[in-house]
Amino acid sequence: MKKVFLLVCSCALMAACNNGAKTNKSGEKDSVTTEVADTQGAEMNCEGTYKGTLPAADCPGIETTLTLNADKTFTLHSVYVERNDSSDEKGTYTVSENVLTLQDEGGEQSYYKVEEKQLRQLDKDKKEVTGEMAEHYVLKKD
Repeated sequence: MKKVFLLVCSCALMAACNNGAKTNKSGEKDSVTTEVADTQGAEMNCEGTYKGTLPAADCPGIETTLTLNADKTFTLHSVYVERNDSSDEKGTYTVSENVLTLQDEGGEQSYYKVEEKQLRQLDKDKKEVTGEMAEHYVLKKD
């Protein structure tokens, strides 16, 4: 049973990888396979610097700069707007199924969804923030 499962997973992975460059009869890229390829690329290469102003409860926002290094370490610089206060965090990160997990040196974890050229901050349950403020929980890649 285990061998069958591994075989099915391997075939699905090979099919997804091989279909990324296919075109349909009209010569256009197949949007379904393009989405898979984009998602895989984002998961594999999220290193870089991301910036944005995240919402805050007690000030107009938090100017945030997150740098993801190739060695799976990160730095997070946060400046609280109109409070003359800032903080810096360091730690390690992992990416699994397009969810970036930051673990700071104190053991605290935070989560982001890896999207094309941006990260979307998730809540503690790894769920997207919804409602009218949802689009403010995004850090854009420099």
